[in-house]
Formats: sequence, structure tokens, C-alpha cells
Amino acid sequence: MSAARRIALIAAAFLGAACGLSPPARAAPDPAPFADNADSVAVVIGNRSYKQTVPVDFAHNDAEAIRSYLIGRLGYREGNVFVLKDATLNEFNQAFGTERNPQAGRLWRSVREGRSNVFVYFSGHGVPDLTTRQPFLLPQDGNPNQGESGYSLETLYRNLDLVKRKIGPERQLVVMVDACFTGETGRKGESLLAVSAPGFAPAKPKAESGIVRLVATSGATPANWDETNRLGLLTSRFLMGVSGQADAKEAQGDGDGLVQWAELKRYLRSEVAEGARRASGREQVPEVDDAPIVLKASLPVEAVAGGVAALRDEAAWQRAQALGTREAFEAYVGSCGETCTYRSQAMDRLLSGRRRDAAAIDQENWAKFGAQRQYQAYLDSCGEVCAYRGIAEGYLGGSNPGSDPRVKRCDELAVGTDDPDRPKSVPGVKLGRIEASAAIEACRAAASAYPNLRRLDYQLGRAYDRAERSKEAFAAYDRAAKAGSSAAMNNLATLHEYGQGVKRSQAEAYRLYRQAGEAGNVVALANAARMLEYGNGIPKDDAQAVALYKRAVAGGDVASISKLVPHYASGAYGFPKDLRQGFDLFRQAADKGDPVAMATMATLIDNGFSRYFPGVRSADMVLRALKKGELGAASVSATDTAQQKLRPETIRTVQRAIKDADYYPGALDGRFNPVFVRALDQYARANEAE
Repeated sequence: MSAARRIALIAAAFLGAACGLSPPARAAPDPAPFADNADSVAVVIGNRSYKQTVPVDFAHNDAEAIRSYLIGRLGYREGNVFVLKDATLNEFNQAFGTERNPQAGRLWRSVREGRSNVFVYFSGHGVPDLTTRQPFLLPQDGNPNQGESGYSLETLYRNLDLVKRKIGPERQLVVMVDACFTGETGRKGESLLAVSAPGFAPAKPKAESGIVRLVATSGATPANWDETNRLGLLTSRFLMGVSGQADAKEAQGDGDGLVQWAELKRYLRSEVAEGARRASGREQVPEVDDAPIVLKASLPVEAVAGGVAALRDEAAWQRAQALGTREAFEAYVGSCGETCTYRSQAMDRLLSGRRRDAAAIDQENWAKFGAQRQYQAYLDSCGEVCAYRGIAEGYLGGSNPGSDPRVKRCDELAVGTDDPDRPKSVPGVKLGRIEASAAIEACRAAASAYPNLRRLDYQLGRAYDRAERSKEAFAAYDRAAKAGSSAAMNNLATLHEYGQGVKRSQAEAYRLYRQAGEAGNVVALANAARMLEYGNGIPKDDAQAVALYKRAVAGGDVASISKLVPHYASGAYGFPKDLRQGFDLFRQAADKGDPVAMATMATLIDNGFSRYFPGVRSADMVLRALKKGELGAASVSATDTAQQKLRPETIRTVQRAIKDADYYPGALDGRFNPVFVRALDQYARANEAE
């Protein structure tokens, strides 16, 4: 878990200690499927070469690309991803079992009950058996005209159903087949079969309950290739989609950094169909089952990195064209990177009505002086056209490096809401909404150009944090912390405390928390106090912990209030024995708009302390908290795992309000059921009030 996100969850978890009678409850883990793959297992087959028919040119590339995604992005262990290239029928039987002995397969033996997700992938020839009208996967030694020499898709699904029952309903089994079953090779006019079967649509085997299928094509149409990326078309678009393209707003996603399965399904059906029409002029619509799967958008694997860069370049150009301003085209030219397909068009638009030779001279001067880092020489060469003035001035340490398109882009994607270095004119980006791959690319370029602007390294660290690349996050935070960034010090301390990206050192974590706290970071003060309170790797010191909590509360850290309230009840450490004064701290924070304080007040009212909050209804406080967006939704949801919980009557009132607003379709059951939790988040985001 990233440092910044952990801090937010710890703050929400303090709801459970509002009366100081027990230690804080731990926040609920991320419920998204495919989040934990330490014991997950995959079988990846790429059949390129065949003894008795034509090859599938890119099948080995497909298998390697999927292997890279499973290990590098989904966290599968390398030893648990079984890759078969040019697999024979015997190898199919060894992997999946036979029709008579379905539990003899390596996959069945390798999965662990309740702990394994399963991913099965095949790229190669699929062929219909004209006698049985059933499809089968063609092994390397199989004859496309003899169905008995292939591995029946029906047998595969039947055996995988047993695997699904073994891993249990909470785990996912995904089958991805980048092949068609029409008997065609993908090349026009070429068939695998001795007998022509135009328009043949093989019968579909039933996928038993719980198996999620992605099949390259449905009906009597062939599967196509992505010649540019040298992959199967479905495989190419799948890898692009899970890298964040399916979540992008240009693809009708919500841009939250999470690829919902519905987003991926919509993306695949649209992009595969369009890609097939471009490649062959034929239809190809993939068959994708619905599933409750959520994937974190990740950096694209190497096989599609160029393709994703081209798509993002295209999207950036479309945005520039839509805006149509000089600043928009300058931003495109200044930030498009190695992939910059529309540079000449952008320059044409910038120089509309001016002499083309002036543009050419400016381009030559920038190429010459920019490459040599002679930025003043470039400025001295400027004439009528000076398209790179802002960039050159920024490199020279101009008074406003924020005008550099690279800095603007990094700020736009990753500036911290909690960073005192954040320019007042730039809105903050919450960690959960960072699009990691784009932010890493932008902030890496900006931080390299302006190594003395510490917030850029902090923002780069946040982007790496979002991608759960702890070592790189540590390096970026370390540079920013050494330059004096208190926000970076706090996050760096958390990495030290939990041993993420660096050898665990609680003493160093405490030192950094104190250093950040003395620099004015109240969350860091609270973290230092927590380490003293529980003796986490340092000597326990309750009195000093209370003193730090008091300073954190005075600085605006609402989570620390729960640590002080018990002392108002007992009169310890010099506090007045007046519980009302303690609870008033929550009221004051709620009046300032803090959603954690609002949710805490609601739980206190529902747990026998309503006399301290006269005239306040718990349901009203919950709805007020939700108006604060995703942090409000997280604070309300955290009450379900806290010691002091909301009453069912309060939850039903909130359910009814959200249902009336058309965000909650479920029952008014007074519980934090999964549908209600999702509706809370959707309602909060839609009704967020700054």
C-alpha cells in the first residue's frame, strides 16, 4: 500500500477510538478482485508453429506479452505462470487434464483453495469439428481436419469449472482465447480445412458458473492481427485497455485510475471492431463475459508501450485541436515526447499566416541549441518565431517555471493536495485519482528539467506510489525530502516504517516524522505521536505522544482528536475533566468542513453521546460528509469497521436518500452491503461540494 494512501486510511480508522476505550480498528482491505496474486496461477499458451498447417505469426509474442503483464503488473509469481509455446496435445492434457481425468492437470494441482486467482490464455489456431459442430484448440501436432487430434474447448471449460469450484467463489478464473473457430487462418481466402465451410459458426460450449471468458470473436468471423504491435488484435487491445486506456475519458471511462471490467468490455468491443475494420475490412466483435473484476491501471508492457504512446499522443493532439488556442498547440509541441506525430501540424497552426521558412529556422535553432543545452543562445537566435521560448526560459531558471508545459502537465496529474509547496492556482490531485503511467512520464520529464523544484520530485514519488513502485517512490521522495519538502519527508518516513522500497528502519521513520512535523506537517506529527504511543520500534512515551497529538490537533489534524478525547474523560495529563470540551473538538472540525469529524460525530450520536450534540441528527452528518467527495465516502464507510458503528436506522435513512437520488438500487437493509458501498462512492463524487 502506498504511503500517502496508508495515512488516509489510518486517519479514517481513528473513528473506532473516538471514546478512547480501545485501540483504533484497522481499515478494511481493498476488496477489488485480482488485488492479491501471491498464490495465483496462470497457464499461457502461444502456438505459432504447426506440423500440419500454416503458422500463427505472432502467437509467441502474444504469450510473452501476457506473461509480462501477469508477472510485472498483476503480481503473479514467475514460477506460477506456466508458459507453453507450440504445445502438443499431450502438453494440453498435462496442463488441463483429460476428459476422463479432469483433475490430472498441473493447473488443478497448483491452485490453492480460497487463495488463487487463475488466468488461462491461448493464442493459436482454433478449428471447428464439422462432424460434432464443436470447436477445439489446435495443438502443435494436431490435424485441423481431425477433431479428435485437438483439445476440445468444451473439455477445457468443463475441467476449468472444477478448478473454479476448488478456488472458491471469492476468487476469479479468467479464460482468454485469441483465436477464432471458423476454420480460417486470418488471411483472406485461406482455410485450415480441407472442406470449405463459409460462414461456419461453431456451437458455443457452455462456460460453467463463475468462469469469465474473453474470446477474440463471436459468430462466423475470423480473428485479426495487430500488425503494428505484432500481436493478436484482442491481445493488443486487452493490454492497452488494462494499461489505463479503457479507463480514459476518451474511451468513456471515468478516469479514476481503476479499470472496471465493464469499462474494459466496452473498450474491447469498440477497439477490436474498429481495428478489424481497418486491418481487413471485416467484422470482429469479441465475446466478453461480465465480471466483478477491478484492475489497477498500470504502465503498459513493452509489447504495447509504443502503441499506447501513440494513442496518448493522438488524444493530446485532439485536445489541442479542440481548444484551438496558441497555448494548447505550444503545450502539445512541448510535451509530446518521443512520439510526436503531429509536431509539424502543430507548428503549422502556431505559425499560421507567417512565413514557413521562419518556422524551419526556429526548429533548426532549437534542435541545435536545445540538444547542447545552450538555452540562452537559442533565445538570442529567436526572430519572428520563437516557439520554445517558455521552455528555454524555464531551463534557465526563469521566474515562473510553472509556465513550462512539462511542469504544468506534472502539476495537472500529480500535485499533492497536502503539499505546502503546491501553487495556489493549481488544484490538488487525490492519490486515488492519479493516472500513474501518465503522471510518471510527465513528472519524470519535469523533474529532470527542474531538479531544484522539489515539489516535482514529490509529485513523481506520488505517481510511483500510486503505481506501487516503492523503490522508485523512495528515490523520488528522498530527493524532495533532502530539498526540504515536508510532505515528502512524511511519505519517506512511512516507507522506512513499513520497509517498502528500503530496509525497514523505525528509528529513521521516527526521525523523519519529527523532522517533517517540526517543518509544519501535522500528519507527520500525528505519525510520530503514534509511534511513541505504541512503542513502534522506539521507546514508548505516552506523555510525549499526547504532547505531539495536541500540536497536531492545533494544526488541524482531525484524526488526532480521538487520541485526546479519553483524557478529557479521565482528566489525565493536565486535561480538564470535561468530556464536552473533547467532543467539541469534533464539532469545531466538522464546522470547518472535515468529513472524518462529521462521520465521527454521527457514530457518537448513534452510540449514546447525542446529549453532547443537541439538535444534530446522525444521518444529516453522514450526508454532509458525503458532500466532501471520496474522502467523505471513505470516512462513512470506515464506520462499518470501527468500534462505534452507525445504527441500522441511520444507515437506512442514508440508503433511502441515495436511492431517491438514483444512485442506490439495493434494499433498505441498514447494512454496508457491497452495492451500498459502491453507491456511497458514486453519490459522493457526483455531489462533491468544494
